[in-house]
Parts: sequence; C-alpha cells; structure tokens
Amino acid sequence: MKLPNKQKQWSGEQSREKTVAKNTTDAQTHGNKIHIALEAVTEEKIPSDPAKDPIEGKKNKKPASTDSKASKPILPKRGSNAEEKLAESLPETTDPTENVNDNVDYRKVESNGLYNILVQTRRCEELCSGLGLTMKDIRKLKRKYNDNDMYHSGEINQAEFFFMIKEEQRPLTQGIFRLADVAVNQKFLSFDEYLLCVVTFATFTKPELYEHVFDLYDADQSGALDESECAKMSLELQSKQFNYPANVATAIRLLEGKDGLAAFAPDDGLVDLDQFMKFARNFPVAFFPIINMQKNIRAATLGESRWSRITANKLKVHELVSYMRRHHGDVPDLSFCEITASIFSNEIFSIRKRAVEFYALEIARRRHVDAEVTED
Repeated sequence: MKLPNKQKQWSGEQSREKTVAKNTTDAQTHGNKIHIALEAVTEEKIPSDPAKDPIEGKKNKKPASTDSKASKPILPKRGSNAEEKLAESLPETTDPTENVNDNVDYRKVESNGLYNILVQTRRCEELCSGLGLTMKDIRKLKRKYNDNDMYHSGEINQAEFFFMIKEEQRPLTQGIFRLADVAVNQKFLSFDEYLLCVVTFATFTKPELYEHVFDLYDADQSGALDESECAKMSLELQSKQFNYPANVATAIRLLEGKDGLAAFAPDDGLVDLDQFMKFARNFPVAFFPIINMQKNIRAATLGESRWSRITANKLKVHELVSYMRRHHGDVPDLSFCEITASIFSNEIFSIRKRAVEFYALEIARRRHVDAEVTED
C-alpha cells in the first residue's frame, strides 16, 4: 500500500486553516479587533498559581534560578585596584558618628552580636573587637569562666575570681574591678564584667600598668600623690606571697628614702604622673607585685604567648594611628616583610583595618565637638 505524500497533506491542512480564518474575519463587524486562535498553533502553557494549585505549588518551591555562579558575584583578588573600586561602591555598614555621643552608657546598650550571645554589652564588644580577639578567644575565656563557677550559679564571685588568678584579695589586686566599674563590695561578676577586667588588664603595657597603680592610689583624683598616698602605696606593694620579697622591700625603702621617690618629687612633696613614671622606669622592681598579677591573669586565661601577641598588635595599631595623624590620614606602604606575612595570614590587614576605624572615629568625634562649639 502506497503512503500519502506528507508534504501535500500538510499544505492541504494549511490552506483549509486559512479559509476558516478568512471566513471568521468576514463575519465580524468592521473595525473591531479580533483574536484568531488556530488549532494548528501550539498553546503556550501558563504556570499555575501555587496558592490555587497545591500540587504545582510543591513543585515550584525552589527558586527559578539555581545557578550558584550566577547568584554570587565574583570578588576580586586582595590588593587589586578592582577591590578598591568595589569597596568604594559598597554602602557603608557603620557610621563613625554612632559612637561619638559620650553621654551614651554603653554598659546598658546591647551588643551587635559580633560574638553571638556570649558578649551582651556594646562596651565589652567594642573592647574585644578593637583588640582583635577572635570568637575562639572568647569561647576559651568563657570556658575558663565556667570552670571556676564552683557553685554553678551562672556567675562567679570575687573569691572564685581571685582563686583563678592565684592572688590575694587586697586593695592593690581589687583595683582591677575599677576597669569594669565594679564596686568592691559587689559579690558576683557577670561574664561581660569579667571580660572587661581581664582583657583590659592583660593587654596593659608596662607604662599603662604604672599609670594604673598611680590612678589607684590617687584617692582624691588630684593628679598627684601626697605623702599619705605614697605611704599607703608603699605598704600595699609589699606582700609575703612573692618569691623575692627582699628585692621588693629594698625598692620600697628606696621609694621612701632620699634616693627613691623623694628624689623625683618637688619641694611641695606632691608627685605628679610624669615624676611617678620616671621613678617607675628607674625602679621597676618596686612594681613587681602588679606585674606578677598580670602574669598570673594571662596564664589563667589565654596564655602568655597569646596575650603578648594581642598586646603587640595593639601597639602596632597605635603606631599606625599616630602615623595617620601626622600624614593627614594616609596609611604607610606595606614593607616587604609585611607583604610576605600577609600571604600566610590576615593579621596585617586586620591591624590596618582597626587602625583606620580608630582614626575615622577620632575624626568623627573631633568634627562632632567642633559642631557643638559652633552651635554654642
């Protein structure tokens, strides 16, 4: 049996469709718009509404575009010009003027969640992030905090705190609570208060430790130590718990005698901060108790090596900020050693980022003060 010619059959069907369409057009009123639907044309499938069709709704839960490469932008390599242009085009996530208002009590302001739920206050969060503490550091500090909560009350008391750092409770050691504005008679320490005390004290440099002692015994906040305040400091710097009490006692006698602090004091008998720092540099052994306390705090928390690294980075940030002040905000070029180190670690870029943030905040505060003076 001979099969019909497919081409002739298709041509015949097309001619019949044209005839039907022509007859339909002639039957309509002249001037009206019409839509002709031919059976030969394939109808376009309209996607169903997921709200009306639950079956189709289940199928359409996934987004239309599943190409991960199309949804994620390709970031440029670090240090390239494209990265700088990209950074300039991105909107600012933080406003430096947010922290300008000195009237805000950041002890009561909630944190931004940089360390999840571990850090609750903005003041503590800014301290830790400004020093470059990582989430790993905060978790380790939290474990140490929980390990010394002997009664499982959720907070440690002062006795547990001093047991942890292996120090006696006396005015010199209790002065650490002033760093977190904690009263001496306050029984418990929250984790944020614990962080404020430990992190601030552990990252003190030697001059900052000496200044801390000066502020601690300047009871009247006059900016100078009188004879009674010097005598009280001399008495409390001596302790039987140290390994070399004889050396400390000798330094204390020098402090009280003509070759000690009196040699740096003027005729009025008052010792200001500059004279006190000069004495501390010449007789550092007299301040061994406070230096040993810092050593114990470091050993009981993150360890000496980690705290030394954090303190060194803190000094680098201060050096960069000082350079930016002298050069109108310009950042120095990376040295060869810094370029090499940045290949293996992000620490160099993290230090520079913190320095830029500190400098920007400083400029914002200065403009804020100038604006207030202009308004007055």
